[in-house]
Amino acid sequence: MSDPTASPSDPATTPTPPVVAPIESRPQYEFDDAQNQVINDLAFAIIWVRLPLIVAGILQAMIAVGLAFRVSRDGAHIVGVLGHAMAAAICFMLSGWLLQAASAFTKVTTTTGRDISYMMTALKNLGAWFDLLAFFVKLYLALLGLLLAILLVGLLFGAFRESM
Repeated sequence: MSDPTASPSDPATTPTPPVVAPIESRPQYEFDDAQNQVINDLAFAIIWVRLPLIVAGILQAMIAVGLAFRVSRDGAHIVGVLGHAMAAAICFMLSGWLLQAASAFTKVTTTTGRDISYMMTALKNLGAWFDLLAFFVKLYLALLGLLLAILLVGLLFGAFRESM
């Protein structure tokens, strides 16, 4: 039976919450050689995907600079400059996240004691990569839907008929 004289604020009767150590100081799972090989293969594939993204980013940046010189002659090139500059920035962002993910995956296989921490860092960076990629896939699908709607309206109202 409980002590009726003990107050609820008495430290002796108040249960203390369990102390949770930060993930860096907790014991972590260590991947075996076969698992490390799978992770290494993934890191290598990520690096190879990153290289074309860097090339695409450089080419997009060069096109943007080239078009920027034409803006004074034709102001409409500003759209191209902005579009190619944004594409270059996105390519560089995507390649940066891939580099961070590949680096963390490599640390999983080359270090001991922090496999889970490095794996979570790698997954976080891949998550950011896929979030941005998913945004552009959704934007692309929305634009395709808009184009289809415009085409259907044009077909229904005869906008594509040849006038005599």
